[in-house]
Amino acid sequence: MIKVGKDIQLAIMMAASAMFTLAGYEFMRSASTVLFKNAYGAENLPLLMVAMPVVVFAGVVLYGWLLSKLGPRRTLMVTSYGSALLIFAGYLAVRQGSQVVTPLLFLLKEFYVVLLIEQYWSYINSSLTEQTAKKVNGPITGIAGLGSVLGAYLVSISAVPLGTETLVLLAALALLPAGFVANRAYLRFGEPVLPTPTKKRSSFVNMGWSVLTRNPKLVSLLLIIVSAQVIAAVLDFKFQALLSTDFAGQTDAETAFQGDFWFYLNSVAVASQFLLTPVFLTLFALRFVHLLMPLIHVCAIGYAIWSPSLLSVGMALFIFKVFDYSLFRGAKELIYMPLDFDSRYRAKELIDVLGYRSAKGGSGLVVVFLQKLGVVMSNYYLLIGLMASFIWLALVFPLTNRAGAKKKTE
Repeated sequence: MIKVGKDIQLAIMMAASAMFTLAGYEFMRSASTVLFKNAYGAENLPLLMVAMPVVVFAGVVLYGWLLSKLGPRRTLMVTSYGSALLIFAGYLAVRQGSQVVTPLLFLLKEFYVVLLIEQYWSYINSSLTEQTAKKVNGPITGIAGLGSVLGAYLVSISAVPLGTETLVLLAALALLPAGFVANRAYLRFGEPVLPTPTKKRSSFVNMGWSVLTRNPKLVSLLLIIVSAQVIAAVLDFKFQALLSTDFAGQTDAETAFQGDFWFYLNSVAVASQFLLTPVFLTLFALRFVHLLMPLIHVCAIGYAIWSPSLLSVGMALFIFKVFDYSLFRGAKELIYMPLDFDSRYRAKELIDVLGYRSAKGGSGLVVVFLQKLGVVMSNYYLLIGLMASFIWLALVFPLTNRAGAKKKTE
């Protein structure tokens, strides 16, 4: 009988938690997007995203406070089951015919999934060695990605018979096993020791701002995340606008189509996580891996600009998400591994939760402002994405600089 090492067991359990979370997210993503568009129109998606930085900032402040008070394990439990309760409450409101709750559900789905997923990765990064991570980060994201594939497939086949609203309930239920498995992993393998503060922490310190500003690599990573999410936002705005035109008046049919799109996208991403990510992270220098991704996005978005259509825009979004879920995820986590607790648990949430989602909100704010000035922003989404890809490319060099960083102390 093959003995599975402690590192591998921990990785499998956290990957399983992520799998349940991502399966539920597929229900939440398609359902909340379509429900909002039906209530307020696709043209108001950028306006809604303006609220995202406020929501995420408040959430990260709360997370930092919980982490200081409860520690990593209990903070994960509170945020997991708390998210489930909020989603369930949203489902009940939608069933009562509330349209006001649809923007709240949309904002919640943008926030809760990254908050939980980044906590899983904080634990993984605190527990594995760098050499082990290079081999298993891809399979970890692959196992987690199976949840996305299954969730998207279930959306595509169940949206019409069950109705879009029911998918919100399924998203809440998926968080129950996710929280249970993650809790078992912490209880079995232990949790990182929370550093004892030398003085009372302010909310600013709890969030990890001071840790972030002292490390040039983390600053570069934050700016890359912002650039990448600008790309994601403008591609999604363009894609959703084209879909709304093609599926006007066909709510459940559009939800099913989006389920199909994400099913195929997630299937390719999972294959990449098991095959592409481990090969690239073990055979190629980290700088080459990080340079490759923005170069590919330059080519994909450039083609969509040259030949704009639902197919070319969808393909650019497809390629971006596949790399975001696989190679970029695995390569990004290697930046955190040598760092200390506050970098892995506090600064990471700032970068990968606040930076990740606030960039989308900032994109929405700019779009809304320019629309008010009479600019037809849909004509410029792809150009903005191309410019952000070049900015990402330039930031790779300071990110992968070999200058030393603060090491783990626990």
